Amino acid sequence: MKTGIFQLQVVPLKDILPHEKFDDNRALPLADKLKADGLLANPIIVARLEHGKFVQLDGMNRLSAFRMMKIPGILAQIIDYQDLENVELGSWVHLFSGKIENMRDHLKKVDGLIVKEGKMDQVRNRYIQSEGLDRLCTLVDKHKNVITVAYNGNLLEKIIRLNDIVAFYANRIERGVLPANAAREDIGFMFKEHPSCDIMSVFPTFARHQIIKVVRQGSLFPAGITRHLIKRRCLNANLPLVFFSHGSIEYQNRELEKMLKNRNFRLYEEPTIYFE
Repeated sequence: MKTGIFQLQVVPLKDILPHEKFDDNRALPLADKLKADGLLANPIIVARLEHGKFVQLDGMNRLSAFRMMKIPGILAQIIDYQDLENVELGSWVHLFSGKIENMRDHLKKVDGLIVKEGKMDQVRNRYIQSEGLDRLCTLVDKHKNVITVAYNGNLLEKIIRLNDIVAFYANRIERGVLPANAAREDIGFMFKEHPSCDIMSVFPTFARHQIIKVVRQGSLFPAGITRHLIKRRCLNANLPLVFFSHGSIEYQNRELEKMLKNRNFRLYEEPTIYFE
């Protein structure tokens, strides 16, 4: 279904190219929850590529769960990736338990990484160059010890090194969002929000063309680094899983059109504070 506000469509999984790895710790429980609930609440987010393909921008664990369940298609919201007003890019931070000394030892074993002691004012959001020397991430612990990690290479080599970095703690990640102009108290607050964590990894924000280039080259970002903020995002579609087992993808999209025409929706333009 395509309107002037949104486009929802059942898309074949074979036509969706992921841009990030999936998180085992999230995808496996999610597959069990989807089976128990019997429905898909929210569509994944994709953008069109050439030759009828799509790039996954958000919802990698839902996509992986559908693959585990051998469901051939999934409900997706198709967005215009070049829409600067309604699609904003950012990055997540990773928080995890451990000692920063052990992390430093691991980083020094990764080929080509330049590991240095850093300062608190380096713990912030930034962009990254595709080519040449640039910082891959900044690590800070709850005692305000800072490490900067840089690499001199091309974009795909940097993504490989990012995966090497995240692999050290991949099974114990908690995600958070660091304010754009983070102060010391913001960093301290992050650790208060995640009391079991000792270290925070702060990553750069990647540009659209960098993400697409990585996808086209067949590489993958680590899970949970890129962050896409979508205005007019569709929620609570609540499609039963049995919907995806009847007929072809074309048939499902015709049925989807009929279903959505009979449902009302509300558009919230303003940012919202939602108490849980």
